[in-house]
Amino acid sequence: MNDSDAASVKPKWKAALFDWSGTLVDDLNVVWATNDSTLMSFGLRHQELETFKARFFLPWQEFYASYGLGSPQALEEVDRRFWRTYHTLSSRIKPFRQTRTALKELKAHGFKVAVVTQTKRGPLAEQIRRFGLGRLIDAAVGAEDAEELKPSPKPIQAALQKLKVRPEEAVFTGDMAEDVLSGKRAGVTVVSLMWKGSYHTEERVRKHSPDFVAHSLKEVVNMLLQGGPVNPDTR
Repeated sequence: MNDSDAASVKPKWKAALFDWSGTLVDDLNVVWATNDSTLMSFGLRHQELETFKARFFLPWQEFYASYGLGSPQALEEVDRRFWRTYHTLSSRIKPFRQTRTALKELKAHGFKVAVVTQTKRGPLAEQIRRFGLGRLIDAAVGAEDAEELKPSPKPIQAALQKLKVRPEEAVFTGDMAEDVLSGKRAGVTVVSLMWKGSYHTEERVRKHSPDFVAHSLKEVVNMLLQGGPVNPDTR
């Protein structure tokens, strides 16, 4: 599709919702290191990156409960230790090279854009400011902005409410199995972005049947502008 063709096509959807971690920002190594430090502070063993990716799931409370840290007191301490370490490492987090271009193109075509993440509101807002993305994001839903975390539909529903769009008018793009589950439960179209920064493998995510699978943000944007790929990938 050339520029003139793109300008003449009216997008099928009105809103583009994105996960943050592993989708718009490259933070996998920071979150892995933070998680590893947190678990080791409770006497658990060091985990390699691939082990972390294989075991990690949402919501984070259930993930830590799987290590025997599920009591309210333990989870409160996990939360404190995790974010203390995260803050010391967060300067290493960067947006992916395609992020700004992708968001600018979507905004230029009239899309409303939102971020839906389990990252806390404060760090999320700081990163959006630091990366200069504030004018490209219409709404942000952080960990405190919904009653439940993914895979619940509530974070996505909160974003839809902020954008004032219906589920059938929105597409949610994420890199984890819980992103697929959350999106489907919220009634939006789901795109799984499988690339170098993804937290979950493509095999793991495909088991939950996303509507489409993409391997770059550029591909996601093309899908949104064209109303889906020429050959929808729902295998």
